[in-house]
Amino acid sequence: MKVIIEHLEPELSKWILYEYESAYNILGDNVLITGVKIDGIPSTEKRFHEVLDPTKVVILDPFAEEKLSRKDLTENEAIIIGGILGDHPPRGRTKEFLSDNFPQAKKRNLGKDQFTIDSTALLIKELLLGKKKVKYTFMPKILCKYKETESEIDLPFAYVLLDGKPYIYPKLFSFLTKGLKECIVNFDNVKEFEIVENSV
Repeated sequence: MKVIIEHLEPELSKWILYEYESAYNILGDNVLITGVKIDGIPSTEKRFHEVLDPTKVVILDPFAEEKLSRKDLTENEAIIIGGILGDHPPRGRTKEFLSDNFPQAKKRNLGKDQFTIDSTALLIKELLLGKKKVKYTFMPKILCKYKETESEIDLPFAYVLLDGKPYIYPKLFSFLTKGLKECIVNFDNVKEFEIVENSV
């Protein structure tokens, strides 16, 4: 199954570029960025519906009524992720810019928590490998210390746990912390995403 990230931001900021790089590191050639051409990453200026039949895809949308199921992964050609830097609380931009424009496509959610673009890619990879449950944390914080000063960066999104820690792409981590050395990710709100296993 292909994972398509439909670029929907007005520009290609460093933050979203790092999310796309991260998704490529996770999925390799199984990912395609549509709507923008990026050197070194599988990408095209064409939109997803110019590459795939919208009736054969699943759009991941936090506002969708149904949760992602195993059948969605086996009976469709691609999962579509909205290339949007999320808001907290979500403003429904995936629905506005993507879902509502393609009524023929299936729409599914990943539960009530909003995942980052690359954590969504990592979650999908784990599910495609056959996992039924994937652990993640919601709203971790980055705590930094510089000399006698301490700072805190809130991340109001869901991050898949990899080796027991929230997965944050190293380039993005450095970008968020402005290169400060004494920074750690603090999290205690661990949850599980459980895919809907369809009955035969």
